[in-house]
Amino acid sequence: MDTITTDGVVLARTFVGEKDAIIKILTTEAGLVSASAKGIKNMKSKLAAGCGVFTFSEFLLRYDRGKYVVASAKPKEGFYGLSAHIERLSFATYIAELTRTFAPSAEDAKIILPLVLNTLYLLANTNKNMSLVKCVFELRLLCLLGYTPELDCCSLCGDTEQLYFFSPTSGGIVCRSCGKVPDACIVTPDALTAMRYAQGADEKKAFSFALSASDIDEFERCTESMCESVLGKKLSSLTYLKQITGKK
Repeated sequence: MDTITTDGVVLARTFVGEKDAIIKILTTEAGLVSASAKGIKNMKSKLAAGCGVFTFSEFLLRYDRGKYVVASAKPKEGFYGLSAHIERLSFATYIAELTRTFAPSAEDAKIILPLVLNTLYLLANTNKNMSLVKCVFELRLLCLLGYTPELDCCSLCGDTEQLYFFSPTSGGIVCRSCGKVPDACIVTPDALTAMRYAQGADEKKAFSFALSASDIDEFERCTESMCESVLGKKLSSLTYLKQITGKK
């Protein structure tokens, strides 16, 4: 019977039976894992605090008969501000589902966990525009997982002028001459500048800028469409988020 000690953030929880749960954890040592949390609904459970959704904890995981079981969970950060507002919670739920759907390996998880934690912190504890936080997260996540879009020149012909469109199937920015591809969407110079900054900035500074509402919408359309193109589907949590925020 093997055990591992690892930091991780809970991205989902499903209750099983009367007392147990299965949790999805993004861990630094094993990537994205499913683990059984026994007796978690018991009022005296020592696991409950560390196994809540969005909780960042130190886990002791036991690997038994082909599955992980949570032996202990010591919470480090609960991001409690997320539950205080339905919009904050909806954005965080989307962030969690998007991360889970990419099914990161242990190597990838070590790289993206700081991004996930920083994003949850911003959503829970600051007044930053949540749509802007979301699209910066989407872009940074794509880059860290090897899906970096081309933003400096046309992804089809290499031209550096008249870069007016973004096409996920073409791999990034598309110039005016190549902009007739079916999935191309308009991107303004300010939105493109913001995308370039968010893509290349230091981790601690990537979210530190402001953008107009219309430019955020364009930024968001680009990153959402690229995530959907890479994953091959639209996530249910994004559909729900749009209902909450009133966006199409």
